[in-house]
Parts: sequence; structure tokens; C-alpha cells
Amino acid sequence: MRRITLLFFISIWVFLFTSPVWAANTSEKSADEHYLMGNAYYSFGLSDNATREYRIAVEMNPDLSDAWNNLGLSLTAQKKYAEAQQALEQATRLNPRDADGWYNLGYTFGMQGNTSQELAAYEKAISLRPNMTVAWRNIGVVRYEKNDYAGAAKAFENATSFDPESGIGWYYLGTAYEKTGNLSGAAAVLKQAIKLDQNLTMAKDRLEAVERNLSNITSSTQSTTKGAKTPLQGVTIVLSLLIASGIIILKR
Repeated sequence: MRRITLLFFISIWVFLFTSPVWAANTSEKSADEHYLMGNAYYSFGLSDNATREYRIAVEMNPDLSDAWNNLGLSLTAQKKYAEAQQALEQATRLNPRDADGWYNLGYTFGMQGNTSQELAAYEKAISLRPNMTVAWRNIGVVRYEKNDYAGAAKAFENATSFDPESGIGWYYLGTAYEKTGNLSGAAAVLKQAIKLDQNLTMAKDRLEAVERNLSNITSSTQSTTKGAKTPLQGVTIVLSLLIASGIIILKR
């Protein structure tokens, strides 16, 4: 989702609380000004107010794609996912090169249970911005939930390659590796997750389970092979009988 820089945040804060008269004169504002007001309200968690300002902005300027995008965000914050989807679809129509817009649209699809459309939107986002870690991570989560563990692992591998300092990213990759049966790989990446975040207790729990399973597999393999005798093959038995018979005949 879009982030408002600290400088912008401070300037809007000053704008909101030092210009109440200006803020009251709604009819005198431009679409861009309503958009900025919406951003200010949204940054303070006032989603209802933000939504109102964004709606005014797009009514005044229907081509303002950023206002449509942020309208979608504020509606998502209110869990009005169907309305948010409509706003974000308009944003991506107006600006199809906006990776953030496609990501936000994917999120709203996901919140409505439309996983195929969710994946398609995320994939569009990463086609525009290949290093979009959050999109790769969400793709991995969706694939994991659909039991596509190999696909999930691939997505999480991409996520960790772009954000190697995220402990949770390595944890997700470890859970996918575990599901695919790659226990040694799972153990390695779970250790990396714990190294990056000592408070990641779920990674520690999974690591214990993985190492326990690895130990059981090793013990099982050793018990199966230790002291085992190779059975005599059928052909060898027949040949041995023939040789023995020949020896008996010769001794007569």
C-alpha cells in the first residue's frame, strides 16, 4: 500500500490543524486539494473522513487515478471490499502501469475469496515491479492455502531473495519446504528466520518439529539397513542345487 512520507505527513498535519477556516470551505477546494485532505485523514486513521474527501476528489476529476486508488484503500480499511474493488479497478484502468494499484486490487479480491483473480492481480503487479516482495509473499500464501506447496516455495524464494532480512519471509519458505518434503532445506531456512528474529517463536516450533522428523527418518533408515542380509536370488538357488547335485553324482 502507498506510504505517505514523514515530510508530507507533517505538512498535512500542520495544514489540517492550523487552517480550519480553509478546511471548512469545501466548495473552494480543487480535486487535488480534496485528495490531499483525504491522505491526511487516512494517515490519522480517519477512514470515513478520508473516504468522503476521496469521493469528492474523483467526482471533481474522474481521471485522478491516485484518488481512486486511495479511495480503494480507505474503503478496504472499512472492510467495504466490493466498493473498494470497484474503486481500484477504476484506478488500474486509468493507470495500468501502477504496480501498487494492482497489488491493492489483488488484496481486495483476496478478502472476498476470489483467489484466482487475486493471484492474477498480484502477478500483474510483479510484472511491473519484479522486486515487489509483499506481492511475492502473498502469492506464496495463496498457493500454500491451495495446497500448491511447490508453487508457494517458489514464490517465497523470490520474496526472500528481494528481502533477505525478513525473518517472517524465511519462516514462510521453511513451512513450504517442509510441506514438499525438503526437510533439510526447511531446517536451514528456519534457522535463518530465527537468526534474524529471535522472537519468532513459531519458527522455533517448526524447526523443532522438522529436526524431530529428520532424526526419525535417520533412525528408521539405520534400523532398516543395520545387520540386514541380502536374500539369495532365485537363479542363484537353482544353480547351487544343480552344483550340489553334480557333486553328489560324481562322488558315487
